[in-house]
Amino acid sequence: MLKSNIQKYPLISFVVINYLITWIFLYPCYKLILNAEEGTFPPLALIGFIGAYGPTISAIIVEKITNGNRGIKELLKKLLVWKVHIKWYLFIFFIPILLYTVAVLTSKLFGFQLGQINLKDGLSSSFLFILIALPFGPMGEELGWRGFFLPRLLQKYKIWKSSIIIGFVWTIWHLASFTFPGAAIPSIFEVNLWTLFLYLLTIIGESLLFTYLFLKTRFSVLIAILFHAVFNASSNIVLTIFPQVENIVEQREIIYIINFLLIALLSIVLLVRINKTYNNKKITTYNKM
Repeated sequence: MLKSNIQKYPLISFVVINYLITWIFLYPCYKLILNAEEGTFPPLALIGFIGAYGPTISAIIVEKITNGNRGIKELLKKLLVWKVHIKWYLFIFFIPILLYTVAVLTSKLFGFQLGQINLKDGLSSSFLFILIALPFGPMGEELGWRGFFLPRLLQKYKIWKSSIIIGFVWTIWHLASFTFPGAAIPSIFEVNLWTLFLYLLTIIGESLLFTYLFLKTRFSVLIAILFHAVFNASSNIVLTIFPQVENIVEQREIIYIINFLLIALLSIVLLVRINKTYNNKKITTYNKM
């Protein structure tokens, strides 16, 4: 019964299994860490990694049931797609950082100060921030979101709708992480309806940008992982350059909004261009590599 339902409703099954894995393992992990004595880390909290890899685990489960070992092999092959034009590597490593930098600089127009600029510190720490970000989100999520979920959505819906659906599902998936300061929403913000709304808009914007990149890089999950890591690290990199900005809540909120608007604008421009290529049709050849 369960197997037949997964075969019949693979997209819904992916989302449900994904959410279950995340809440069962990630939420208790955060509680353990928050309740631990200061300066200590409870080893049992490592179960959180299972929850963080919920999208990947769910994708493998559903792919196995729906398409067997062949499906898993095709899914995992997307992790090996690295031969893309150099411009896409430049895109993934510079665009997120550039957008956040422009957002910080633009905040000055609203009367905020930037303070001391430590360009050398920011540049020297960039690689470390990206490396730290890799296992906490990108490596655990992208095989699910872009490797499994997006291609199947594109078989049913057009580019825009598929991207927005992922944005909503991706945001809701992070609900467990909202219970831990800084795990999703920046720790400087309170978790309330306003910040949740801003987070949703930002994730939808990022989802649109990920779809563009995914389609332009031969459906590479590896590229998506790297892009995700740079996005996660971009605020830390830029705020290392502008350390005075980090703890000013009002300025960080303005920066957050400007950054979203920049992401959304860039995504819309790029997807409008790619829509012409696909003539606004559903994409049904996603798995031909």
